[in-house]
This record gives sequence, structure tokens and C-alpha cells, in this order.
Amino acid sequence: MVKCDPRHGKYMACCMMYRGDVVPKDTNQAIATIKTKRTIQFVDWCPTGFKIGINYQPPAVVPNGDLAKVQRSLLMISNTTAIAEVWSRMDHKFDLMYAKRAFVHWYVGEGHWTEGEFSSPRRTSNRLEKATRRLGARSPEPRRR
Repeated sequence: MVKCDPRHGKYMACCMMYRGDVVPKDTNQAIATIKTKRTIQFVDWCPTGFKIGINYQPPAVVPNGDLAKVQRSLLMISNTTAIAEVWSRMDHKFDLMYAKRAFVHWYVGEGHWTEGEFSSPRRTSNRLEKATRRLGARSPEPRRR
């Protein structure tokens, strides 16, 4: 799990899994409300973006656990371009640590890596950050055959 603010990005997909006393009419109404209010944004190339699952069994309760017994629950899993913030923070922290050669001696001393091999993961992480930002910025080019 990572910390990022989804308001700083666009959603690519959203899976909502309901459990318990829930009917499809209520879930469809909730999705319609979200789409009408436009409180969240989806990338241009995926305007629908929602997958819904309903399990009519009530949520399980662990005896002597911390969670209260409830009639219904919702789990949302989503993919958002706001994750680019995380890649950016990670790149920055990597740069700070590598500038001081923090922990490099462990990898080099154990024979796992040479010092030159540290630049490849950094480049890969940077490419991932830029690609994620591009996904939210515009629609992808159509594929040519």
C-alpha cells in the first residue's frame, strides 16, 4: 500500500466489491451518482471504468476482534495515475541515498551488484513515472497495423 492523493490523477479502472445486504439497483444508483457529480475523473480512453461484484453473504466477524458486526461492506480497488506522485517521491529518495552511497557497500561487498548497476533501476523507475503521467494527460495514440 502506498500513500497518494487520488484527486491529483485520473482513474483508469475501479472495482467495487459489495458484501451483505446490497441490491444491484443500489449499486447502479451509486455509480450513476458518482458519474453525474463528476467528483472523480477517468482517463479519456476508459469512460466507464467500473466493475461491480456483489456477494450476498454478510461480512464475517472475527470473535473477540476489533471490527463491529455490520450488515454490508464495500471494498474498492482502483488504478489511478496519481501513483506517479509515489514514483516521483521514490526517485527523489533513491537519488538522496545514492548520492551518499547509502547501502551501496552491502550490495557491492556481497557481490550482488556493481556500482554501475544502480543506474538501471533508477532509469526504469523514472520511465514508469513518466509513462503514468502521460496516461492521465492525454488519450493514447491509436495502434497502427
